[in-house]
Amino acid sequence: MNVRVVRFGIRALGLALAVGLLAGCTDAEGPIAVLMAPVVTGPSPLDVAFDLSYSVLPDDLSATYELHFGDGSAAALGSDLDVIVHHVYDAGTYEAVLTLTDAHGDLETDRLTITADESGPPVGILVGDSAPDFTAHTTDGGVLTLSDHRGEIVLLDFWGAWCTPCRSSMPHLDGLVREYADVGVVAVVVSTDAAEQDAIDFLEDGGYDAFLSVWEPGGKSGSPLTALYGLDGKDVGIPRTFVIDRQGVIRYAGHPTELTAERLAAIL
Repeated sequence: MNVRVVRFGIRALGLALAVGLLAGCTDAEGPIAVLMAPVVTGPSPLDVAFDLSYSVLPDDLSATYELHFGDGSAAALGSDLDVIVHHVYDAGTYEAVLTLTDAHGDLETDRLTITADESGPPVGILVGDSAPDFTAHTTDGGVLTLSDHRGEIVLLDFWGAWCTPCRSSMPHLDGLVREYADVGVVAVVVSTDAAEQDAIDFLEDGGYDAFLSVWEPGGKSGSPLTALYGLDGKDVGIPRTFVIDRQGVIRYAGHPTELTAERLAAIL
């Protein structure tokens, strides 16, 4: 199994647990480290603002943190998690590591890849990669290019009117877009339906007029867009949502209903 897949899968699980705690679940035995930053790539020197405030300490335990920046410089140390830690990176790719240690000695870590480079991270479909660009036809007769939305947060969702879980997740996705539209969040929904009209009818019947709707022929197994994002096989199902930040970097990849408002706010 690809090491990057394992690493990002573990990180996504930790963040999901953190969000659950924020929603009221407090039965975790140790701290949950969550390392976020609104900007993770750009030309050097790159000033990254690390946000530690989404970390969770159950039962109001105290904790200390060590934030290693991954470039050989001295770590940042402290105990106040409601803090933004700035660090400037020279050109290169680095892995920042946050370690929390609570009063009982329990440890938890989280990692974040930083790329200080004019070209940004390599193109791919994993968290931390630059999202593959594409141009496709919209169901209202227009054309959409993903990179035209650079500077916005894009929720790129692959779905189909034929897919029951996809239909069930649409209200959640619609709610996120409407809640955060005023801060630059847009949703591009890519239909995998065999017939374009099936997607049009479902979106119109549901009143989903906040989405940018895309359709290309081929369905789930034959569309160039599903192939581009690794969804044309049997191993990865739909619905599947990618959150692409303002710099075109994938910050989340998973089921749309697991993309909570708290998680999206952390990226914002």
